[in-house]
Amino acid sequence: MRQLLLLTSFLFITTACASTKPPNDKLTQVESTIQQAEQVGAENYAPLEIREARKKLAEARELSAKENYEKAKRTADRAMVDAELAQMKSLSEKAQKAVRQLRESIRVLQEEIQNNLDKTENRS
Repeated sequence: MRQLLLLTSFLFITTACASTKPPNDKLTQVESTIQQAEQVGAENYAPLEIREARKKLAEARELSAKENYEKAKRTADRAMVDAELAQMKSLSEKAQKAVRQLRESIRVLQEEIQNNLDKTENRS
């Protein structure tokens, strides 16, 4: 029982110490990741995820302003996950679009080659 009380006290003290510093660096990282996601087209390819990231970032800033640093950090972490997801989803969608365009170009070229071969055979 005493060990449990000591462990609980230690965890409380550790948590209390961890929550005394505003997560400014984390908020800056999240903002940067959101901007990167926007630059790769998150508005078009991952609108829900980028919107959630912005919303959680704003919430984290409010929590930090109210000096609720631990909750602000956790919220910023969730915003980071959403921003990274938006970025990766956008990059994936853009890559898939490029692959579809490339396949279509290959199909058109194959048709042209076949048409040219058919014309050549008909002349013979």
